[in-house]
Amino acid sequence: KGAVAAVAQRQCIGGVVIQVPDSLAALQQFAAHHRARYAVPVIAISGSCGKTTSKDLTAAVLSERYKVIKTRGNLNNEIGGPLTLLEMDATTECVVMEMGANHRGEIERLCAIARPTESAITMISEAHLEGFGTIEDVAGAKAEIMTSLPEHGVFYVNVDDSRCRAIGAQFVGNTVRYGSEGDIVLRDCEFTSNGRMRLTIDPIGELTLSLYAKGHAANVLLAVAIGLRHGISEFQAPLERACEDSARFLVFNVGGVEIIDDSYNANPGSVRLALDALSERNRSGKRFAVLGEMLELGPHAERLHREIGEYAGLRFVDYLFARGDHAAATVEAACAAGVPVAEHIEDHAAMVEAVAAHASPGDVVLVKGSRGMRMEKVVESLKSLLEHAPQEAAR
Repeated sequence: KGAVAAVAQRQCIGGVVIQVPDSLAALQQFAAHHRARYAVPVIAISGSCGKTTSKDLTAAVLSERYKVIKTRGNLNNEIGGPLTLLEMDATTECVVMEMGANHRGEIERLCAIARPTESAITMISEAHLEGFGTIEDVAGAKAEIMTSLPEHGVFYVNVDDSRCRAIGAQFVGNTVRYGSEGDIVLRDCEFTSNGRMRLTIDPIGELTLSLYAKGHAANVLLAVAIGLRHGISEFQAPLERACEDSARFLVFNVGGVEIIDDSYNANPGSVRLALDALSERNRSGKRFAVLGEMLELGPHAERLHREIGEYAGLRFVDYLFARGDHAAATVEAACAAGVPVAEHIEDHAAMVEAVAAHASPGDVVLVKGSRGMRMEKVVESLKSLLEHAPQEAAR
């Protein structure tokens, strides 16, 4: 491909090799050196869910005025972070980085490389408990993104998350508060007749966006807060473009059946948000929740999967199909919570058949699960089935 050399831990035959004892450490050191060459704002965003959406919305808003580098997709780890920084050049005016973690110290290391000038935590919930242990440990790990800020830095505080609020109270620098009160305030959030979200936000006014869960309003508020801090005045157009370009939380109408594809990943917070969205859709028919296992929850997995079943009942789900090691707990709790039909179905194809056997025009189907459960297979097969045989599938 034209490379003049390789950085590697061992010698290779047939080319120039810069040999290092640890190639990952070399990548990170090179990225830290490269970052130090540019005196530009670096905005770091973390959280248990919503960080990719917030990163994309924020980058879109700032791009109205600045040349922005952002994390590609969700390449937010010890490799993806350095690769993002290495995209900086003399034209870069701002960097928006997503930072993920599944154990303590990971965000602290990323911040040591990136040296963020501003940071935010979208929300804190029970995610990656296999690596963290407790939600308090999750909060401690996320707080690393705040403790790495310089004293003249800025921390954006989600006032509607008690743990984010507590972390923000410890920061000695500038804070910008957003949510139901503070500097950026959500006055109203409702859905239009065509399913788009209409938000009324102080101090910018009204926005109408292609978002489908009220929980996403907090991501919009964060993007607005950061934009205002950097002198942005136009929000509708860049936010709408970012929503349309998003690969997360996609909504399709196939054969009269609405499919919510939120299959990319899952933890308890994001599944509850998705079930909220399912219940809020302006549809005349039945609600289906097709759920894959939430992974990396450690000893808390049984309890948390049971809580999701209970929550499905509270959100008036009509049909729940679940797969994975803890699907039985979800199904049992869902039945006890009043879900009329709840089944443990392990095979992707069988899940599609179960939905097709009961779905009719006007129904809405949510598909959600951790990355390892490959729930996008259900979305793809269901779309194909409804497209090619809509009347038979939606009988």
